[in-house]
Amino acid sequence: MFEITKSVDIDFAHHVSGHLGKCINIHGHTWKFEVSIGAEELDENGFVVDFGVLKRKVLEPVKILLDHSLALSEKTFKKIEEHLLPIGKTLITTRPDVESNMIDIKNSHILVNLNQARLWECAGINVTTFLFTPTSERLAKWLYEVAENAFRHTEIEIIEAKVYEQLHPVAACAIYREN
Repeated sequence: MFEITKSVDIDFAHHVSGHLGKCINIHGHTWKFEVSIGAEELDENGFVVDFGVLKRKVLEPVKILLDHSLALSEKTFKKIEEHLLPIGKTLITTRPDVESNMIDIKNSHILVNLNQARLWECAGINVTTFLFTPTSERLAKWLYEVAENAFRHTEIEIIEAKVYEQLHPVAACAIYREN
């Protein structure tokens, strides 16, 4: 089998609901999301798939969803949404080009949907919600499923998805692969 791997770095914060340690706090990382795919035969150009196709179909949509957002479980978001709206308004109006009366703090709205994850705009705060608490392990499985959906009905096999929560000073990552 031939195999290729491509990754993207994404800056975002998260909160691990119910955690008994420091991860109960909102905190951020520069994450690395990595997908490995394979095929028994190469295409007519000699590729498993062009790296640009893997980037466009999987990694770019993931980055758009998560970049500089706060990742939460949908359940947590529903509990705190009404509190995030005025905070978002206060933060966004620190910009010189935004006036307080320009910001709607009555409603959040969805900007992006991707594999049951949603990017919400909350009066200036970007929040990405998942059906699960966004730990590295669960995000790795979700990334794997995003890749599966992107290459459904093709001969491409998804080998694994890795989510690095930390790269420096040493790497810490979660891997998901089937079987």
